[in-house]
Amino acid sequence: MDKVKLKLYQAKTLLLSCLLLTLVPLHADTVFNYDGFYARMKKSEKAEYSDITLAFLLQKAGSSERCVIDSAAITTDISSEPLTFAANGELILPYNELLNSRKALILLKQQADAVPCDLNFRLRSRMPLDKTLQLAQLQKTHLQFQGLLKDLAGLGKYFLPEMTGVTVLFAEDALVTDVPATLRSRVNCTAKQCQVDLTGLAESAGGALTFSKTPEYLVPWLQR
Repeated sequence: MDKVKLKLYQAKTLLLSCLLLTLVPLHADTVFNYDGFYARMKKSEKAEYSDITLAFLLQKAGSSERCVIDSAAITTDISSEPLTFAANGELILPYNELLNSRKALILLKQQADAVPCDLNFRLRSRMPLDKTLQLAQLQKTHLQFQGLLKDLAGLGKYFLPEMTGVTVLFAEDALVTDVPATLRSRVNCTAKQCQVDLTGLAESAGGALTFSKTPEYLVPWLQR
């Protein structure tokens, strides 16, 4: 092979290598079946659970860190709609019988080197909260958490850990600034959360808790 042919061969090889490199996928796809999430949402949409909701969290596999994605969509054989990925790590899923009947898929797109996502759920309060929370409100939310968690667990409800109260979550460090005497020993605040023990508390017990910051959510407090 003369020098001209050798250079031509090397040029073709280099060009082919470049073309092959451009064919390497730039994104990795993760797919979840929608039907399992729909079945859970169907239980959470019952009227008796009006103060709480079932939220879905996209977290890095094996951790509680917010996952990193480029886009999310819900697709069927005839449609594709984008999904909202909120700043708090929640993926907002529609509650839709038609999507369920058409065997919809949840499609996540990530960079090829990104950590894969887990799609987990959590129970939380539905509506915005005030700095001051009435004890009756906490007790009502606690009862709804207990009921929905048992509904979701099915036969596994017999093995659930004890739910002793609620955890109040904040966006930044917070303290309780006003608490009735009956609750003083039942409230423990650390960093961005305050745990309120409601076990054995009479339904007629009154009073309210006031915090230094406005809470984001109430979530169940489960004994581990």
